[in-house]
Amino acid sequence: MNSYTFMGLDDVEEGEEISSPKKTFIKRAIAYIKMRRQAVVAYFTESPMYDEKRFRQTFRMARPLFNQTVNGVTSHSAFFQSNLDYAGREGIFPLIKCTSAIRQLAYCVNVSFLDEYMQISERSSRLALDHFCQAVMEIYGPKSLRKPTVTDVEKLYRRHEEKHGFSGILGSLDCTDWE
Repeated sequence: MNSYTFMGLDDVEEGEEISSPKKTFIKRAIAYIKMRRQAVVAYFTESPMYDEKRFRQTFRMARPLFNQTVNGVTSHSAFFQSNLDYAGREGIFPLIKCTSAIRQLAYCVNVSFLDEYMQISERSSRLALDHFCQAVMEIYGPKSLRKPTVTDVEKLYRRHEEKHGFSGILGSLDCTDWE
């Protein structure tokens, strides 16, 4: 099975001359398949190519948080679920949509960059960002956007103490309120 079969292009042989519009579509489909495989192998397999540090640098969050967010958004929003396009071919991979949205938020990148880098159109990138933000607000907003409880504050103090070894600066940006 060649990579063309994966996109429903099993009637095309590698190296075959193809008319211009079809050629452009096939080149883009092949580039998308390669990018998708590279992304999955690099970051999302049992033995990823890149370690946790590189993952955090790339996505600005730890892998478990990324996975939790992607799983939550994918199960919450129909936009992020696998679907077929109008021609019956597999649509944009849900992980690619989520990754596009997260990269836009993490790096404030122009969507045209993602078009080249991730093989996802500017329109699809914008839609992914809109749907991602909406889903995150619906899923995590009620808990994350409320005022912290006493338990939350105690947990923050405890974690800060464990990591930094001194307490008493919660709420002080200039550290003048140290005890």
